[in-house]
Amino acid sequence: MIRVTEAEAPATSSCPKCGRKRQSQAESCPRCGLVFALWQAETSVPVATLDDRGRELWQAIEANWNDSASHEEFLKHCLLAGTLAAAGRLYRERLDENPKDALAARMQGEILAKATLGLAIQKTPPREAITRTRSFWIIVLTAMALGIAAGLFWRRLW
Repeated sequence: MIRVTEAEAPATSSCPKCGRKRQSQAESCPRCGLVFALWQAETSVPVATLDDRGRELWQAIEANWNDSASHEEFLKHCLLAGTLAAAGRLYRERLDENPKDALAARMQGEILAKATLGLAIQKTPPREAITRTRSFWIIVLTAMALGIAAGLFWRRLW
């Protein structure tokens, strides 16, 4: 069973599932719908985290937020490293702080597009055409042999 470590767990003033800041008397999270009273940390999936290179790239982005090239490099790394969920979480936190941040919203959209495209790509090879299978040709040849035999039999009857 995967457990969330103390370092990875969101602060108690935020939703333990999606990270949105909790309102003091809220019974559930308005973003993800988690009912706080039903939350069990021991059965939860850990919060997505970045690798070392991803953290370095994110720090560079925070130092120069308006540099689009840094954002693109960060997303490219996260796509290749399989950490798009962590990247999405960081941009979502940025949007929680500043909902009018157009760059964060655009990058959130790009993450969603990249993740969706990854799901749409078929990971299994296409099936072999039926005419290329051995069983198809056995059936065809058997049918031909039966047809010839039936034709010869029919000819003898007349």
